[in-house]
Amino acid sequence: MNQLYESFLDLRSGQKVVDVGCGPGDFTRYLARLSGGNSKILGIDSNPKSIKAGIADTKKADLSHVVSYKLGDAYKIPIDDDYADLTCCRTLLMHLDDPLKAVREMARITKPGGHVVAVEQGKMGIYYDPNDKRFSRLSDQVWEAQLRGIRKLEGKEFRIGEKLPGIFQEAGLVDMKAEIQNNVYLASDPRQPLNDVKEELRFYLAFFKERMEQDRKYQVAGGLSNAKVSEYNKGYMSKTEALLADDQKLRRDPTIITDALYIVSGRKPRLLETKSVT
Repeated sequence: MNQLYESFLDLRSGQKVVDVGCGPGDFTRYLARLSGGNSKILGIDSNPKSIKAGIADTKKADLSHVVSYKLGDAYKIPIDDDYADLTCCRTLLMHLDDPLKAVREMARITKPGGHVVAVEQGKMGIYYDPNDKRFSRLSDQVWEAQLRGIRKLEGKEFRIGEKLPGIFQEAGLVDMKAEIQNNVYLASDPRQPLNDVKEELRFYLAFFKERMEQDRKYQVAGGLSNAKVSEYNKGYMSKTEALLADDQKLRRDPTIITDALYIVSGRKPRLLETKSVT
């Protein structure tokens, strides 16, 4: 993954980098490490608690000389025009009802000739259990209904990755390029330590239980019946709990889960450069 981001972002010594919607700064600090500690990295977030956590974690990571944070909104970034060599965001636009407005703001604070980069989820997600094809189909139905429901109730596009080049072009950026970061879960993969697999499963199960009733409203709004949602919730929990209770069964589980992050970049045209694309 480091090689992918190093090649794509082309971070160079002395650059000014802004991470918009940085949260507690995980990606912000990742950018600092990629730069070798030789760039100036600024994280922007609208949540004061996230900024406070980012400052504390950055101090622990001994990166305070490289990374700083500032409270601000993605729709009105508190930075002067033409400031950054690179302005980026990770899983931010999927949470916004006007991602184009945010990308235009990111372009505004970027120097002419600099780049805007977004890392967002796309539609290339798969859940497939060859031993339970019915549940696999149900899982697809639930996720598609949830996406439709979020779009209907909140006007947000959670799987926005494929739309990024068009959004970037509408924001006035040129020379778009894209890569995909694939994430794959397969419990039987011997390269993954068993304890790591179980820890990941426990995390997702806890997160699922916390979110399932809140997600139900999106799934129903997206066209799924309450009965189908309940069937899926019960099935997911029972399957996951059974795997966690039996190490041998877990290690033989052939279920594969994948998702993809689109990494899309666009360049801000220089002042004398034509904005037409030939």
